[in-house]
Amino acid sequence: MFSENKTDSQQRKDRNFCVYFISVLISLVLIGFCANFVDAASVKVGYKYQEIKTIAKNLKQRSTHEDLEKLVEKSSAFIEAHPKHKRVDEVYYLLGSTLVQLEQVEEGIKVFEELIKDYPSARYVEWCLLELGLAYDKLSKHDAADAAYEKLANHSKYSSRSQAKFAKLLLEQDRTERKGELPKPPGARMNSRDWIGHPALDFQVTDLKGEELSLQQYRGQVVLLDFWATWCGPCIAEIPNLKKTYEKHKDQKFQVIGISLDRSMEPIENYIKKKNLGWLHYWDKSGMVSNMYKVRGIPATFLIDGEGVIRKTNLRGSALKTAVAKLVKENLAKPAVKKESTGSQ
Repeated sequence: MFSENKTDSQQRKDRNFCVYFISVLISLVLIGFCANFVDAASVKVGYKYQEIKTIAKNLKQRSTHEDLEKLVEKSSAFIEAHPKHKRVDEVYYLLGSTLVQLEQVEEGIKVFEELIKDYPSARYVEWCLLELGLAYDKLSKHDAADAAYEKLANHSKYSSRSQAKFAKLLLEQDRTERKGELPKPPGARMNSRDWIGHPALDFQVTDLKGEELSLQQYRGQVVLLDFWATWCGPCIAEIPNLKKTYEKHKDQKFQVIGISLDRSMEPIENYIKKKNLGWLHYWDKSGMVSNMYKVRGIPATFLIDGEGVIRKTNLRGSALKTAVAKLVKENLAKPAVKKESTGSQ
């Protein structure tokens, strides 16, 4: 009898263990399935975002009504389906700007105002405030435009940035002359020296290492934009001087951003590796940044102070060394600029 009870007890233990083991196994399978499902969903959302970015990028090279409508459709659907996505603010900006471009100005205004209201801490709020003012100016609603410009110009986070400086320039203009376009910097006349004293135009790109790159990241530092190419003899001749200047000041709130106009990626990467060029590099394949700065010949340089204002252009040789040293010293003497969080909700 004792032996039979012992056997029954062992069998029950074995059955309980099997049940427990199967339960654990099923739980692990379910967890894995859910994790894969979440990952798959995340990848799908990321794909939709990248698709929108690609359409927007292509529009900078070739703008058609059909593509603009496509961007509006996909951006609207993305915002509705993924209102908490970390890059939804950028999609709002693209949607609003595209609607204005399609002459659906009032619809664009609604998009900008929705972002500003619902996502007040988002990264693209400053861009939307400027675009909102321009949209109102396009409709000759200058009071509303002034309100947007003043909010941007006096904003505790954005007031020192290039968009805010454009807002201030617009507020200084005669209202009757404002037609919904940015005031063109004198640099648009193709004389690079006329850029001096004007806000440097910000850009948001991906560098050769696959990391996000913008001028705004380096606010508070002296930045040298260097437009060059490996096929440009004068550019290559200037590299040793540029390298010495960078090595001397790189730990003194000084950064160089190389904007390559090469025809392909390979020669840039090979040259950077061969010469051990330690600063930031971007391949301007589409000409976006060089067009922003009206670059018509290289080498071309723009020396930007810690407040984002262009102080010198087309510096080479000893002139570059002197100008950088002077501006770095001036910048180091100023109080440190407190960095603000620009992440979207």
